[in-house]
Amino acid sequence: MRKIYSAFLALAISATALAQDIHFSQYYASPLTLNPALTGNINGVFRLAANYRNQWFTIPTLGMVAPYQTYQFSGDAALLRDRLGNDGFGVGGMFYCDRAGDGALTTFSGMVSLAYHKAVDRYGRGRISLGLQAGVVSKQIKMQNLVFETQLDGYGWNTQLSNGESYSGKSILYPDVNIGAMWTHAPKDYFRYYLGFAMNHLSKPRESFLGDERNRINYLYKVNAGMEIFLNHDYSFSMTPTFLFMLQSNAQQYNVGLGLNYWVNDDIAIFGGGWYRIKDAVILNLGAEFYNCRVGISYDVNHSSLRTASKAQGGIELSAVYIFKKEKPGPIQYEKYCPTF
Repeated sequence: MRKIYSAFLALAISATALAQDIHFSQYYASPLTLNPALTGNINGVFRLAANYRNQWFTIPTLGMVAPYQTYQFSGDAALLRDRLGNDGFGVGGMFYCDRAGDGALTTFSGMVSLAYHKAVDRYGRGRISLGLQAGVVSKQIKMQNLVFETQLDGYGWNTQLSNGESYSGKSILYPDVNIGAMWTHAPKDYFRYYLGFAMNHLSKPRESFLGDERNRINYLYKVNAGMEIFLNHDYSFSMTPTFLFMLQSNAQQYNVGLGLNYWVNDDIAIFGGGWYRIKDAVILNLGAEFYNCRVGISYDVNHSSLRTASKAQGGIELSAVYIFKKEKPGPIQYEKYCPTF
């Protein structure tokens, strides 16, 4: 193809080549996109989660502004709780849509997940979880949103002129498989921790708009860890340091931070914290929980090499997680531990 004169599209293509997958600053509020081993790993009956991310909205394009926008919806449930004793079995499903720039590159994905959680002691305070996720991914490019050198008309761009390209604009569709594992442990009533590993694109699916069979998506590796430490005797105040590392080809991402949780009463809590995505952004988070529905908002303050164009504004993100019949914080009296981030 000829040189494309859309700065934002160039940014979109670059990001896609180096980091094929979506990412959330509140990754802990999107469990099924983080690790399939989290499927059904909940201190309740079922969980619903939704996330919305709006990024790079200050960078001008032909459409005035055209940020990256990502939507995610998921649901999972813990099954056979009465039959499995301290073990657990989870099923779930997840859908996301990602739009880059002027909407030129759009990705849709639908996945289903299964996980088994095996207790390693008779009290169920330590558990090993294994998860499998499979589904399909669809991508398309909207050629009408791209600008080419043949459309330069005098001192401006005329999108009514032919772009001189023969690309049909057909979407591509391919299957995808992810796997994950997680260790959770609550050695004390006031201290709990977890460690997870996930690997996306297990089959390295082919992905090409030009029919190149050699172009495959590289593996994406994820490692996340954290702990929850209760700081008072009534278990109403806790801190949660967390860590995330992702690697795909030569692209790396590190997130480190600390969250604080305070339960006002049995049904209402407030939380907040700060995270740092190394060499990219400072992330500030604030939210509240009302009757088992946890709602959060975060904001990225960008300081990467793009900060001049972004005006140090990276992205705003909203999350909501609802757990039906959620059990309250306190001494571990049952077999599960679901981290409160």
